[in-house]
Amino acid sequence: MLDTTRISSKGQVVIPKRVREALGLKPGDPLLVGVQGDMIVIRKLILDDLVTESLENHRRGKTLSHEETFEDLL
Repeated sequence: MLDTTRISSKGQVVIPKRVREALGLKPGDPLLVGVQGDMIVIRKLILDDLVTESLENHRRGKTLSHEETFEDLL
């Protein structure tokens, strides 16, 4: 699904209704925002994803910052 939007003068972006509905996004939902190459990636942040990633890193003996853990979720 593709849709278009614009950046406001305050740097805000409206996520189109079709996309919000498809992902079940509601006001206040946490989103992970990152950059991959020349793309902006916005992903719904689900607590289970963060817990699973953190446990996997712990199992491998990795100590990562929150930012590094979030990057692995993109």
